Amino acid sequence: MKYKKIDAVSQTDRRVTRSMIKKEEQCPTSSTPDETKTIIKSLKQKKNTRKSSDLVLSAARIPTIHAPRFGLIQETLSTNLYALLVATVLWNRTRGTQARPIFDKLISKYPTPTHLAAASFVDLAELIRPIGLYNSRAARFIAFAKAWIENPPCKEKRYRKLHYPMKGDGSDVGKDEVLDEDDERQGWEVAHLPSLGPYAIDSYRIFHRDMLRGLAKDWNGDEAKSGFEPEWKRVVPLDKELRAFLRWMWLKESCIWDPETGNKVKASAERMKSERLRTRSLSPEGFRVVRR
Repeated sequence: MKYKKIDAVSQTDRRVTRSMIKKEEQCPTSSTPDETKTIIKSLKQKKNTRKSSDLVLSAARIPTIHAPRFGLIQETLSTNLYALLVATVLWNRTRGTQARPIFDKLISKYPTPTHLAAASFVDLAELIRPIGLYNSRAARFIAFAKAWIENPPCKEKRYRKLHYPMKGDGSDVGKDEVLDEDDERQGWEVAHLPSLGPYAIDSYRIFHRDMLRGLAKDWNGDEAKSGFEPEWKRVVPLDKELRAFLRWMWLKESCIWDPETGNKVKASAERMKSERLRTRSLSPEGFRVVRR
């Protein structure tokens, strides 16, 4: 079978697809082996190119800086630590639209750690079934509640979370060691509870820690002493929704925050003017790091 010769210019200009490359490999044209390898390499590089870290890949739209809330479930639950942590466990690796109905049913049926600790494993697993991993999640929830009852989170006791927030963190604290308020080593008041990963602890730090420690009336420093810095300003989460939320919070304070490093710079007058005039929420794709 004969194949039509493809001229060098048209071959260079055309859009290269996998099917075309496969055809090239099976039925060689006038392209040299080196040219074909270059095309294949180029396609692979295109496939493996990561999206810029300048883009916050959040599923939520970005409110204006005048909006009182961003729209995360954590904002609603910030004063109820038990509900807040239960929500973060359910939301981890599960879409909010799927997790929310399960959360509402779970909190309604088990409104306190005592209720959850006494839950029937079968009943709890059946409740969680729609979002998957229901047996393991039910077991972890019951263990979480029992650990809470045995050692309720309080400001006087902190525990290590190995490799949180950075690799190696917590290695200077024993596995079962309890840190008091005077100990300068890093620890977290909820880290002893099963099922809490970085997302849950980040959420706790952002939305509740200052209240638990008696430093403020809310997570944003209400009624705190002069010069107080809210805990959320020290958190550098990996979760895309928490990153988008903190980027928005820093922008409300006229700062451009880098979610990769936690560094921030003063936003330009032009940027803040445009933000103050903005009346509509932005799509996630439009909310980028602007280094000014």
